Amino acid sequence: MSAGADRASQVVVDASLCVGCGLCVRSCPTKTLALEAKKAMVTDQACLTCGHCQAVCPEGAVAVTGLDPFAGDFAAIATSTDWLAPGQADPGRLIRLMRSRRSVRNYLERPVPQEVLLDLVRAGISAPSGHNSQKWAFTLLPDRPAVTFLGAALARFFRKLNALAENPLLRLSMRLVGRSDLDDYYREHYASVKKALAVWDRDGTDRLFHGAPAAIVVTSRPGASCPAEDALLASQNMLLAAHAMGLGTCLIGYAVAAMQHDKKIQESLGIDRGETVYAVVALGYSTERYQRVAGRLRPPVRVFHTPQGWRGPGAAGQDLENEGTREP
Repeated sequence: MSAGADRASQVVVDASLCVGCGLCVRSCPTKTLALEAKKAMVTDQACLTCGHCQAVCPEGAVAVTGLDPFAGDFAAIATSTDWLAPGQADPGRLIRLMRSRRSVRNYLERPVPQEVLLDLVRAGISAPSGHNSQKWAFTLLPDRPAVTFLGAALARFFRKLNALAENPLLRLSMRLVGRSDLDDYYREHYASVKKALAVWDRDGTDRLFHGAPAAIVVTSRPGASCPAEDALLASQNMLLAAHAMGLGTCLIGYAVAAMQHDKKIQESLGIDRGETVYAVVALGYSTERYQRVAGRLRPPVRVFHTPQGWRGPGAAGQDLENEGTREP
């Protein structure tokens, strides 16, 4: 059976409850549902398993059986299944939360309960994903020994990388064939990594995870249309939720780079080789306390205006668009 058929088979309409209002039909992005004899019916195999039909039905007549209750079973957060309409949240408080979240590099030794880590995953998977593929996966490192295990694997990787980068002839030969990545690494990261490895070897000082008592590795399984975006959107949800729950977080880019280059590292954590690592989130209870939010660098902001005389889609628009390419 095709993937589309699998998804379509998960939509169930209880005809005894359906009143034929058509809301589910209008909300379905793939037109999987249609009204027949004043009842909603599954008529197509292109279901995204998005759950719009289930969420919009006023009578509770539509169910998407493939959706797992895990996403709403929060253990440490009091929440509701009632939909919050646009404009009903306080945007000022939301922006304050976004601006208050900062990358934390000083943590208490206090452990993070595993149910809190699972709640962060639940927050993460409320993010959108391309074609609603939801191909993300999450690997929990629930205690300091697990984080240290990953740190040791990453130290071995960077020790080997530094040894390669120290070779000027190797850097030169790679530049000559158009590969400047090793030279760039040597110029931008080699010295700081060497110092971090030295203190790690000397006394276990952790300049990568900063002593965080837990971490979450965010990966994507094969089949996603935009896996990096999906994983990072989920990660941002987790960062904001963690701050709201009293936790500090920090994205560890060095860990992502190493794990993308050496699949053996992720395999040592039980992550399938076919998955790709897109984010590693260190987290714990922060020792840092700030007094105010900080600003950001101003980005380029562009406003595009349509060219004069341009017309939209349709025969007239197509005629104008092709005007300059017609044969005389």
